[in-house]
Amino acid sequence: MKLRILVLCLLIVAGSLFAQEGFQWNSHKDKIDIPFQHIYNLIIIPVEINNVKLNMLLDTGADNSMIFSLPENDTIQFKKYKKVKVRGIGSEDIIEALLSVDNKIKISSYEDNKFPILIVLNQDVNFSSRLGIPVNGVIGYSFFKECPIEINYQKKIVTIHRTRKFLEKKKFKKYLKHPIKVIDKRPYIDVIAKIEEDTLDLKLLIDIGLGDGLWLFENKRIKAGNNYFEDILGRGLNGLINGKKSRVKTVKIADFTLDEALVSYPEEVYFPKIGIIEGRNGSVGGEILHRFNVILDYQEQFIYLKKNSKFKKPFNYNMSGIVVQHNGVEFVQEAIRLETKSNYGVKVDGGLDNFNDNNFRYKFSLKPVFEIASVRTGSPADLAGIQPGDKIVRINKKKTHGYTIQKISDLLQSEEGKWIYIDVERESKIIAFKFQLKKIL
Repeated sequence: MKLRILVLCLLIVAGSLFAQEGFQWNSHKDKIDIPFQHIYNLIIIPVEINNVKLNMLLDTGADNSMIFSLPENDTIQFKKYKKVKVRGIGSEDIIEALLSVDNKIKISSYEDNKFPILIVLNQDVNFSSRLGIPVNGVIGYSFFKECPIEINYQKKIVTIHRTRKFLEKKKFKKYLKHPIKVIDKRPYIDVIAKIEEDTLDLKLLIDIGLGDGLWLFENKRIKAGNNYFEDILGRGLNGLINGKKSRVKTVKIADFTLDEALVSYPEEVYFPKIGIIEGRNGSVGGEILHRFNVILDYQEQFIYLKKNSKFKKPFNYNMSGIVVQHNGVEFVQEAIRLETKSNYGVKVDGGLDNFNDNNFRYKFSLKPVFEIASVRTGSPADLAGIQPGDKIVRINKKKTHGYTIQKISDLLQSEEGKWIYIDVERESKIIAFKFQLKKIL
């Protein structure tokens, strides 16, 4: 399963951002390394805002930075703020938010004391449950605008380079250089895609805040073709975003060609014309970008790409039809087997021959709870009888406490024909289901 949450590009309808000074360098080194978590092809980095530690999604598709949740049992003090109205991609509705300025943000030794941020405390925007870890917001354009940003997906490190000197001497020679255009605080790239028998020139947003590989907007020129299925593509301010999922024969980015890449076509109703620049045909996201090591240079308007070990990995998708989300934690009793000593002073592992209650110690620990967020109509899971809201107890006879959302995702797109056994709790009853993964595309 690829990330099915649409990271929102919030557009200010009334009012504008206050002037900002931008990030300042507070390190004696010429580069700053930031480790990140890589989940569903997304990049989550540690950030401090007003001395409170947060997890923030790095997002080139967002012109403004945003907070949509606060850490549990913690608060953030915002000094200067005003009410604004915003609209998000995926919604015609306008909602109220707060625009706060003069905030202190620290990303390692990269700091800004005049940082503006939108505050949208809306549960529908919060997608921590889908990622399985707390994610408090989005860091957008301001992070990328001054310095070259290197993303090493293999090492899971984002590097901010103070100047281009080191890159010009050591890095750029190993990368392929390709022009981009930064328009309205977002980077765009021209690519070539072959859809069935049509070869199309496309202008795509470079969106590292999108987990999928390609999103294309259907029109008279761009069509999904005959081989597709209806799917849930993401989540916007007003709920789930539906559309088609298919494949392109090839997609060419710079001089790199990828075969049989997955593509999603969101329904037009979810994309109001506001905020979509003229000529834009869609987005290229993490499922494609993570196959490269990437350097983004907004000032010079270039992207640098180098293939990594993931480049030839096949484009797989969730064949089960279920979307799993994290739903809190629960206490679980665990037995710890103790070592005992024989009469001869030799350590003996407690086994069946000398089994008794003294061989074990019991402890309670907090473990994640997973539930079914949505089920694709007509999918193997749907036909088996699985429903949204079902609490997952076991997968393939293994308690879910031993899983992460990423491991569950990998299992559900692992192998066509593989049997999946899921026990769920529904209305205080345990119900067992089984189904086979079925490849449609």
